[in-house]
Amino acid sequence: MIIDAHAHIWKREMLPDKILAAYLEPLLVLDGMIDMTLDREQDWPMSQVDVPLLIASMDEAGVDKTVVLPLDLSRTFEARASVEEHNQWVFDSCAAYEERVLPFIGVDPMRGARALKLIERFVRDYDAKGVKVYPAAGWRPGQSELRDFWKLAEELDLVVLSHAGASWGPLDESFNHPIYFREVLERHPSLRIVVAHLGGKWRSETYELAKEFDNLYTDCSALQGWLPSQPEVARSRLKEAASLMPDRLIFGTDWPLFDLSYSHANWVRYVMEENWANPDFKEKVFEGNVRRLLGI
Repeated sequence: MIIDAHAHIWKREMLPDKILAAYLEPLLVLDGMIDMTLDREQDWPMSQVDVPLLIASMDEAGVDKTVVLPLDLSRTFEARASVEEHNQWVFDSCAAYEERVLPFIGVDPMRGARALKLIERFVRDYDAKGVKVYPAAGWRPGQSELRDFWKLAEELDLVVLSHAGASWGPLDESFNHPIYFREVLERHPSLRIVVAHLGGKWRSETYELAKEFDNLYTDCSALQGWLPSQPEVARSRLKEAASLMPDRLIFGTDWPLFDLSYSHANWVRYVMEENWANPDFKEKVFEGNVRRLLGI
């Protein structure tokens, strides 16, 4: 079985205009070489992605189950849909495909009591298994005003998946250092935290924390950004993570963010076929480790 632990769905109004503009910027270098008229009008070819589109891509890639992560970036950069509407749409959309998709809650911890209320509601009504957070929206995990958030996540036995590494446009990537989770890990020894993208440019911090905290996991999503131009980077980073976090490395794609340059199916095939680990280890990354993490 192949489980993708990191993918997204959204409607156009759920992403702030500034975020969409940042995603569009790399595509505009093609303007003049190919017709980008429709892309300019719609902001970005993937400005609307729903569960049927995700399922079709999963089928093509051979992915059996996917964790869907809502993005709450609208506290700082306002979107037309509220965070409650965004999460409701995600959970309602996933309900008809519960054997294939597993939605997390997506909320900015800096929303305070509103965030706690939203988490309690979706755990109560939908048995949500986790929550996605994005520090580049302007916060550090160890801030005192966030302690109730981490306490509630631990009490409800939720998995926390956090963005790490680079961010685009108006987001501030200086907040994305994995090492900022040290205080949270110290205070909450049973809280399972996933540092996305291996930690990106700061992956050494992920590995440093992993030596001390066995409740810290990481995913390999977004590594396909190095493909096909620099395959050795993707291969070497997979090998590195496999050697340093063998039981806590999980597979992810960050779908649909890289599909325009390197497809869902190609990334699955690369991780499956490339010589970076033996088949038994790859089975752990594709299924075993994430099953243990999520209790599924």
